[in-house]
Amino acid sequence: MEEGYFSFIWKINCFNELVSRHPNGTFFYSERFWSPRGQTGKSINLNVRSVSGNSNNPNNTDYLWRLKLFPNGVDKKSTEFISLYLEAIQTQYEKQNGITGRHKKFRLALYRLDQDHLNTIQTPFLIIDRHILETNFEFNGVNADYGFARIINLKDLCPTESNLPEMDLMVRAQIFDDMPSHGEGSSASLIPECSSLSPFERFFSEKLFCDVEFVFDCGSSLKAHRVILAARSEYFERLLGGEWLEGHMRTITIKDMPFHAFRCIVYHLYTGKLEDGLSFDLLKDVYSKADMLNINELTSMTAEKMVEFISIENWDQILILGWKYYDDRLKTAGMNFAISNWMRIRNTDNMKQVMECGNMDWIEELVIRKFFSPVNNGS
Repeated sequence: MEEGYFSFIWKINCFNELVSRHPNGTFFYSERFWSPRGQTGKSINLNVRSVSGNSNNPNNTDYLWRLKLFPNGVDKKSTEFISLYLEAIQTQYEKQNGITGRHKKFRLALYRLDQDHLNTIQTPFLIIDRHILETNFEFNGVNADYGFARIINLKDLCPTESNLPEMDLMVRAQIFDDMPSHGEGSSASLIPECSSLSPFERFFSEKLFCDVEFVFDCGSSLKAHRVILAARSEYFERLLGGEWLEGHMRTITIKDMPFHAFRCIVYHLYTGKLEDGLSFDLLKDVYSKADMLNINELTSMTAEKMVEFISIENWDQILILGWKYYDDRLKTAGMNFAISNWMRIRNTDNMKQVMECGNMDWIEELVIRKFFSPVNNGS
């Protein structure tokens, strides 16, 4: 059955001026908009609004949203990128019925609006259309929004221009109809649209048509298909496309990356998934390597899974990773665990590791959060 969805269009006038006015880490919102509580397979709804438009009239059980855009990136890692998120806003109906979150699938796309030669008509030109995301939106402020820290590099908005020209942008958010719950205890996860990746999945363990082999110091090797890796990753597109020396080699030696972490990355590129049963230490390795290769979806999946593992033994590692990689999800999880279990962890080696991390800004953030935040007084 074909899946239905609701679309919201956000037109951003003079985007180039907003880039110059908003430094890294600052953002602006779209107007708020409502999506209907529909059923899969029902008719598609379309809502088109600009920055100054008015919200549509909701029913009692409709969902309330807004888009959040960072013109110069959400953090230091994302400088020169656009960061784009969908944010869930708790409605009066949800408050009255004790609903603290919602599980939804959505998709984000960016268009450049080009003028015709008479400057009378703007034609949308698709720049990037990302895969479907699925997550639990929570209204406590921690996981209220979800999206892409690096949806596109600013220079890719208009590759033929050396500087960002005057332009209008259009953001499209598609929110898919309600789906069955994943069951109690299931984690919030970032899941690409498997239908577009499934043709690749069956080739992951298939040696037929493989045209490149990666070898490792440990003696292990992994065969793969250049076209699949290049299609799914900018890093592999550069590595295998002839831009580097390795692009002309059938056997490539991989250094500074363990075999099992590399295999997890390749598995994700074929399937859009994170392998099951990974240890915490391997998840940490995959997280750092995926971040290094700018495989944002895998980075997010791995962060989600690491948070599930948080415990008295590893909270410090999760917190330090959050600080190091500017990952609010990891940082918040580690910080909340430390504060909630302060008396248990205050004299442990884990706390000693945090105090010896060498970054006073990080340490001060934890201390201020524990002893000076009104929320934590008396805890």
